[in-house]
Amino acid sequence: MSTADALTCLAFSPDGHKIASGTARSGVTITDISSKSKYQLEMLADTHVHVTAVAWSPDGEKIISAFPDHTIRCWNAASTYPAGPPFRRHKDLILAMEFLPDSSHAISLSRDGELFIWDTGSGVVTQQVTALSMDSSLLVTSDTKEGVAWEILKCARMTDSEIALPDVPLLQAAIIPSSRPQVVLAFGDRSFWVWDVNTGKHDEARFEGLDEDDIPFAMAASPDGKLLALEIDGDISHPTHFYDMKGHELTNSNIRCTHPFAFSPDSKFKRWLF
Repeated sequence: MSTADALTCLAFSPDGHKIASGTARSGVTITDISSKSKYQLEMLADTHVHVTAVAWSPDGEKIISAFPDHTIRCWNAASTYPAGPPFRRHKDLILAMEFLPDSSHAISLSRDGELFIWDTGSGVVTQQVTALSMDSSLLVTSDTKEGVAWEILKCARMTDSEIALPDVPLLQAAIIPSSRPQVVLAFGDRSFWVWDVNTGKHDEARFEGLDEDDIPFAMAASPDGKLLALEIDGDISHPTHFYDMKGHELTNSNIRCTHPFAFSPDSKFKRWLF
């Protein structure tokens, strides 16, 4: 292999018998470790041959590869042909990707912070990321029907971590980190839930003092689980509201800040994020 065609990434098959390797100019090569035989994935005319990341499905039947044009393709590892259309939702360099345990969905992260869970057969996004914990150990995604909590290190759903959502738009979510993490879900009717992802149970409350047209634009939860900060879209004079976990507004706060914002780890200060 020449220097110009340097190895850029590799992944072992689940049984450990094969390696999928990506290069700067030759696409993806599958190598059988015992026989040393090699074969290439069939790169289409519209597919980059510079591969930036590669991953193998848990069942060993599929391979996904990422390219500099911010696309990801899924391949049939046996036939070497694409297993579906390219995934094109990312708008920046793809930093990491992996199959989920069901082998039919993948999770991918790009440099601009966008993270998607998508169907590798259709290329359709199935879950949108709604919140990430401060310690980056917990991720919450949602569609129109349910919210799901994921353990990032395991790249898998937490046990019994799904919650059915009401027929009201979910506008914001925030994670309260602890040994038993909770997730605050804010809805379009000015109500919110505090969801215990370990038990699946939730408490319901409503934000005080909000008008019908007040739309939560951003939300943050203090790490100690005692305070919520809410920014209202278009409210210039009083953009930031502070609440306890029962929805009671703290009227004595004179802090004004706009999105993006976050609490400090000690829960005592509000800080800007640049």
